[in-house]
Amino acid sequence: MEWGGEYSLDSSNLDCLLSVLPGELECQQVLSDLDEKIKKNSSSIEQCLKDLQSEVNEICTDEILQSTTDCLQWLNNCNFSSLRPSPTHHGELMEFLRTLQSLLKSEQNQEEMILHFLLDLSSQCGVSFPCTPSGTPFELTSSLHAIEDDSTMDVKSLWDDVRLHLRRFLVNRLQSQEETNTNALQQQMEFKTQCIRQLLFLYPESEVLTKYQNMQNKLVSNLLQNCVLSSCGETNFDKVVHGYESSIPTLSTMIKQDLYILSGTIDPSSSLKFINETYLDTITEEITVLLERLCELQFKENALHVVKANKISKKHRGTVHAVG
Repeated sequence: MEWGGEYSLDSSNLDCLLSVLPGELECQQVLSDLDEKIKKNSSSIEQCLKDLQSEVNEICTDEILQSTTDCLQWLNNCNFSSLRPSPTHHGELMEFLRTLQSLLKSEQNQEEMILHFLLDLSSQCGVSFPCTPSGTPFELTSSLHAIEDDSTMDVKSLWDDVRLHLRRFLVNRLQSQEETNTNALQQQMEFKTQCIRQLLFLYPESEVLTKYQNMQNKLVSNLLQNCVLSSCGETNFDKVVHGYESSIPTLSTMIKQDLYILSGTIDPSSSLKFINETYLDTITEEITVLLERLCELQFKENALHVVKANKISKKHRGTVHAVG
């Protein structure tokens, strides 16, 4: 088969194609560079193994590694899944938690400092804090400062008490951010993302999302109701539609915010589930309730018209009989 037009492979086109390909010297230079990088990587790995060998010999005096080969064998045989973090003495842990508790009770505006301190301990020092479900409903935060000063409180009770203080602080920050709503959109999203992540550090994901979802549900319901009630005069179908139309820009912004906040915090399926339940389901529910109310009012109004019409008809028939 012959190639035609611009795709014909004559000698001039073939020369142009060959001129683009690297020459022998260029190929040798590329191979030489690759070889040099491989040698550097090998040297780096060898040095890492020697450093590891030295540290293992220093820590594990009962097992001396003679060479880097022994080091590789030791790594291969080591069961890292059986390793456990070294426990902290019970008394020291109680003292640490009591100090945090005391700061939260006696000093004002220490919550943010303590949160950053705990996060640094976890990320930089490898300290693991329990993230168990709370013992009380997430919404009950009114009595968080009424803490019993009991020296017999165990570690779990102390940690739960510290978490409650920090949770109240973070929830209040989220709510105040929604109420003021004066910050730039990007700044507001970053602020809320930080609060959500700090809550996830303290409590399980399901518990945090439930609380945040309740907060957003309330905001959506209030927004929709206010948009409809803001219409002057008697509420009818046209005014309801106009009210919901006016709420669309704000709802779109809220959905974008939460998608941004949750996308970097939880998995995509959970994010979509949250958006669906918090916004779409709530909007559907609010519209359904209002339309049912409108239909009920319309039904009553129609019934009144029928009653009035019947009365007028009877009165008219009575007048006719009297004349006759």
